[in-house]
Amino acid sequence: MQYNDIVKFNGELGRVITYGNEFKFHPMNYGTYFPQELETIMEETVEPASFEEKVEFITKTFTWGKVVEVHTIGEYQIIAYTRNRNIFYSAFINFNSINRSEDSLDKALIGVIAYKIDGCNSKAAEYFTKMIGL
Repeated sequence: MQYNDIVKFNGELGRVITYGNEFKFHPMNYGTYFPQELETIMEETVEPASFEEKVEFITKTFTWGKVVEVHTIGEYQIIAYTRNRNIFYSAFINFNSINRSEDSLDKALIGVIAYKIDGCNSKAAEYFTKMIGL
């Protein structure tokens, strides 16, 4: 168990956070919290969430727009969502958002790969999409 893992505790989905040397359970859609007020958890008191539950978690906690579809490719997840009648694509790596959106699925996939390999300040995705005319 580590920080930001999606787990089930008492039948409820949530994320693992840390507070000092303790692991705490932050329930799905709990909102603002004081870490000291969350329940302390241990490895034996939680169960890992299934793949489908992790997809459900990122879908239900997504706040950038209305979720239309979720694409999963290996360790990448891309949420298609609408906002102001436009469709955008937000990328995740292992169910953790990279906090970026693109206007096409192709650009989102290129962007998430560049982010993973080259880091958050990478310009590789931008150059690659220009090179292939996207």
